[in-house]
Amino acid sequence: MKIVLIPISLFLIFLQLPFGPQPSEKPEEEKSPVKGWKLVSYFATPPTQYSRSEKGVIKAESLGGRASLFKEVGEKERSFSRLSWKWKISNVVRSAIETRKDRFDAAARVMVIFGKGGGFRGFGGEPSGFKIEYIWASRLPKGHIFDHPGERHCKVIVLESGESKAGQWVHEERNLHKDYKKVFGTEPIGLLAIGIQTDTDHSNESVTAFYSDPILKEK
Repeated sequence: MKIVLIPISLFLIFLQLPFGPQPSEKPEEEKSPVKGWKLVSYFATPPTQYSRSEKGVIKAESLGGRASLFKEVGEKERSFSRLSWKWKISNVVRSAIETRKDRFDAAARVMVIFGKGGGFRGFGGEPSGFKIEYIWASRLPKGHIFDHPGERHCKVIVLESGESKAGQWVHEERNLHKDYKKVFGTEPIGLLAIGIQTDTDHSNESVTAFYSDPILKEK
């Protein structure tokens, strides 16, 4: 009987071949519909649809849905204190009750996240840290400040309320450092990210909102 000798190099390769079930590949990150922004969607919730309606303007369409767009802040801008933007809504979420976790929908919100580290590591892939949400509320009066009903380390400031300005562009400008000190009682830490969100997942209502790209300024 003829004996076939296997070269030792082939034997070593054989030992390195994978056997048994292999770990699945890491799923690809969800592609963002708006270049330069990260899309964050939420489990078992239809996403808000975002798109560029024109240069410098983001369109958000929500029908019983929720999703966010976030943009990380560059190292040089982390200490900037001024944020300005314009927004426009088709209508408010009429059945929303912002102080209740199960009814906290908003036609439009701009979010700022402060923290010492970067990256998107929080709930649903959101950047984690201390958050301020500026919202267009349904009923709460302008200037009202309250704790987010479903998140820790998150304060909500009502900038617009009701439908008297629906269909109109409204300009906003905030001193982020001043707002942070007012709502958290301490000096602000570095700015990590800016986000936008239109959500109607609790109400199942329909809203279309437009946001100009938020602009950070040093002073």
